[in-house]
Parts: sequence; C-alpha cells; structure tokens
Amino acid sequence: MTQTVISVFDTTEQARSAEQLLIRQGIEPGTVHLTRARATADTTGEKRDEGLLSGIGHFFSNLFGTDDSDEVSTYSEALRRGGVVLSVDLPDDVSAESVRYTLEEAGAVDVDARVDAWRQQGWTGYQPDSKPYTEEEIAKERAVLPVIEEQLEVGKRKVNKGSVRVYSRTVETPVQETVNLREERAKVERRPADRPATAEDLQALGEKSVEIEETAERAVVSKTARVVEEVVVGKEVAERSETIEDTVRRTEVETERAGGETEATIRAFEDYEPEYRQDYQARYASQGGAYEEYQPAYRYGYSLAGENRYRDRGWEDIESDVRTGWEREHPNTWERMKLAVRHGWERVTGRR
Repeated sequence: MTQTVISVFDTTEQARSAEQLLIRQGIEPGTVHLTRARATADTTGEKRDEGLLSGIGHFFSNLFGTDDSDEVSTYSEALRRGGVVLSVDLPDDVSAESVRYTLEEAGAVDVDARVDAWRQQGWTGYQPDSKPYTEEEIAKERAVLPVIEEQLEVGKRKVNKGSVRVYSRTVETPVQETVNLREERAKVERRPADRPATAEDLQALGEKSVEIEETAERAVVSKTARVVEEVVVGKEVAERSETIEDTVRRTEVETERAGGETEATIRAFEDYEPEYRQDYQARYASQGGAYEEYQPAYRYGYSLAGENRYRDRGWEDIESDVRTGWEREHPNTWERMKLAVRHGWERVTGRR
C-alpha cells in the first residue's frame, strides 16, 4: 500500500528543485510526478495535458478517490492559476510527514492560505470550463516583494606597516686606564766617616768598580676582541581579537487587512527553534526522548500560525480542527504532543 503527498509550487523550477532534493534524500525518482496545466512532454516526469484543463478534475478525482472534494477543487484551481503540482507516491515505511516538511522547506505553497485569498477575491470553486491564466494574469496575482537581509561578513587583509632595518657600524670610544710603573735607579751616597781602617778596608785599596743596573717599567698597550652581545634579527607573530561593529539592513513586510490591523511577517522556523528547544528541556526532557521526537509537533504548531482560517481565533476555538489534522498523520499521539503544538502556535502568534 502506498500513500501520496501532494504539494503546489508557483514555478516549474521550484518544483524541479524540490524533486531533486527528495531524490537526494533517497526517494525513488519514478515516484515523483510534476503536473501543470500547460505542460509539454519532456524528460522531467511532467505529465502531458494536451486538453489544457479538460482532464485536470479527472486527474485529481483519481488521485483523491472522489469527484466531490475540496481537495479536487483546490488543486485543480491551483493548476489553472499557473501552479505546478508535485505528487510523491510513498511506501508505508517512509514518513509522509518528513517528506511534507522537506517540500515546505523547498518553497511549497500554503494552499489553505491561497484558497482564503481566492475566496476574498470572489472565487467560489473550480470550474472545469474556466480558461487557464495567462502569463500576465499569473504575474499580476503573484506580485512579489523581495525580502532582503544584509549579512555582515568580516574578512582580513594584510597591510604594510613599514619595515625595521638593523645594521651595524664601528664606533671609537676614548678609554682611560691607570697603571703603576716601577723604575730602579742607581743611588750613590757619600757619608763622612772618621774611624780606623780595618783589614777589610785595607783590601779595598787599589782599583775597584761596582756596576748597578737601572731598570724601568713602560706601559704596553694591546687589544683583545670579545663578543659581549648578540643581536638576532627575525619576526615574531602575535594575534589579537578585534570586535567589528556595524549595522545590517533587512526587509520587513507587513500586510494590512480591511480593519486596519497589521501583522508582522512570520519568521523562518529556524528562528524560533532555539525557544522550542528551551520549552522541550523544561517540559519533556525529564520524561525521556530526544528533541527530534517533538520537533514535528513544534513545526506543526508553527505552520498553523500562517493559516488565515486560524487567525484571530483562540486556542480553544481551533484545538478540535488542529487535533484532527495532527491525528491524521500521527494517530494516538495528540495527548502527548498537544502542548508542544500549542507552544509552537502561540510563540509565532504572540499569544505567549
């Protein structure tokens, strides 16, 4: 037994990108089908519909198993207005919910919101004899305001801060050293005497000479070279952190209803996810189980906030419908997951 997941995209390029994303995630290529009102035969898997809208109702009747259903009317009208329907045939062991989330991330249209907008313009249901939209009509209906967000990118570049030159030269510095020098000189001293001559004195009669050597010390200068310091020339690297402060701009789009109330654009699911994780830690972590088990519930509540049919209504008013939608994909899990679903919805709608 197989199950079918259906999504609508505004352009063929978006639908093909979603198809490739599913294939990269392991979905068999032959189970993914693209359908549009004015398709031509090619190798992308798109179905030929030579009669334009003549067979669309029949196609969806077979897909949904009934001729009289809101889904048949909705998806047929989406094709008439230039949309591309992507359908995926899944075996029972593949999670339809995970495939649905993948398609939403790839840009799938919120069909319920589109239907609400069509009804405000006077649409009452799909008419098989209606003509498909022209390119001009499609462009007019899908007026797009680009949402632009600047991101600060900080890089690095090397700048020249000059250079350091190290050189050596010889300088002369006068020095003084004191040295003590010694001299030996002959000293002749005559002393008067008056005593009888001794035998020793008598022996000195005759010619006799005494020679005394005189000496003197002179200062001798010599130089010895010694290394007293070494200068090593190289580079050292130091790193520092610098905080860059700037401002970035982003586009915020607001929609105004007839009553004059405004509603800020819903941010991406990832922007809210840190707060969903905090709620999981406070509410469920002690009971066991990973955050990933509860993430579909938070995401489901997040998706409800963008649906017009739930706008300006309290949780008590929508809980029954929300539970039905959840139990369709996750039977017998509502009581366990309902607080996560509610938190996901209330966080986006500002009710928390």
